[in-house]
Amino acid sequence: MSEKIEQLVAMRLATYFKQQTMTPALAELKTELATDLNEAANDKLATSGSAEAAVAEAFSDFGDIHDLIAQVNAENGTNADLHAHRVVIDDDSLMIDDGETLKMDATGVSINHGAIKADASGLKLGKVVFNEDGINIEGRPGVKPNFGDPVQPLNLAGEYQDNLRLVNEQRFEVAALTTLSIAYRSARVKILPTVGADDEIIVREYMNHNNAAYYAQTTQVGSALSVAQGKVPFLIPLRVHVQIHVPAKFMGDLSVASRSGALLMAGLENLGVVSLRVVSGSCRIGTVSARALSADIVSGSLQLDQLRVTEQLGMLVKSGRLRLADVQAGQFTATATSGSIQGTQLVGGGSWNAKSGAIKLSFDRLTGDINLDAKSGAIKLALPADTSYWFELEAHSGRVVAPANAVKDHIADGYQAGQVGTTPHYQVKGRTTSGSIRLY
Repeated sequence: MSEKIEQLVAMRLATYFKQQTMTPALAELKTELATDLNEAANDKLATSGSAEAAVAEAFSDFGDIHDLIAQVNAENGTNADLHAHRVVIDDDSLMIDDGETLKMDATGVSINHGAIKADASGLKLGKVVFNEDGINIEGRPGVKPNFGDPVQPLNLAGEYQDNLRLVNEQRFEVAALTTLSIAYRSARVKILPTVGADDEIIVREYMNHNNAAYYAQTTQVGSALSVAQGKVPFLIPLRVHVQIHVPAKFMGDLSVASRSGALLMAGLENLGVVSLRVVSGSCRIGTVSARALSADIVSGSLQLDQLRVTEQLGMLVKSGRLRLADVQAGQFTATATSGSIQGTQLVGGGSWNAKSGAIKLSFDRLTGDINLDAKSGAIKLALPADTSYWFELEAHSGRVVAPANAVKDHIADGYQAGQVGTTPHYQVKGRTTSGSIRLY
């Protein structure tokens, strides 16, 4: 993360909050905004040209922060309205501030402009109403939040185009292959479905300088094919774009190692075990199915969309953001050392760990236990309304909010445990050292 970007984001955010009374809800909002805007600005730094431009673009893309502050104040209240109270007591009622702060009479009780109200219609706590019809939000079922943007499908046809000259092409019969290994030190790598010749693996290299010494070194031993980058010159500014075309019917194992450069894998839906490692650069995987998949990103972002993994899906991002959309796995294991984790349309169970950043996940279906651990950042988890589960939430320094329909067995400062539904099958655990936890 850029220290300059953090300073610029903090300065711009300060202008939005300087006239506000910093309630706990606003303080939490400011922290989350700083985290999200810092990450967005760092992602845009490479294309924006300067930290100032990256921060400006991040704020512009985010939307109206003033409206967001107003919404939080409306939902949580503000301390700005303190004044001397007017108290009136008679035989029939008790009123404070003409009933705006407190009203008690034969019809019921109303507190703080009706924010809390109990009468013949039921009990109202903020927007939540408890009555004979059950629990609802102002007469409407509660809607879980959306933690991700809609999935933008890849334009596979466009990914085959390149602005560099094709200098090298090699072809290999796929029938005899069960393992494909790819290793590049400095290149943009794309792994795409073979078009037309569905019985061949094709290696295509595009370069700004044509030299046979720079071509990929390929080795086939039995059923294993290895593709490794050729010579990388020290002084010549060589640009390399490589496309590995793999037939859609290939059911073997795939490993990719990239030291520097972006990695894209898309359109392959019959893979076995997939192993990816990127030292410096972004990685995107879309419309892929595999038996098992692991991704290790040292410095850069990882984006997964329309991904199906039968068994284990392991994700390790040491410095960068982890984003998932429409992803299903037998078991998730995700760790972000410095960066946030965000996922939507998820199916599965597993463990999620963010050492410096927030965890925001929305599941369409739960198929196993969930463990969430954030050292410095908030945790927000949304589960389907018809899901039944046990939960245990613990925040050492922050708020804990369980679903309104939860049955709470244990409640303490920063701790809640209980269950949702009548037939729980899975356990949901959330822990954070510094940050809040909210379960929807």
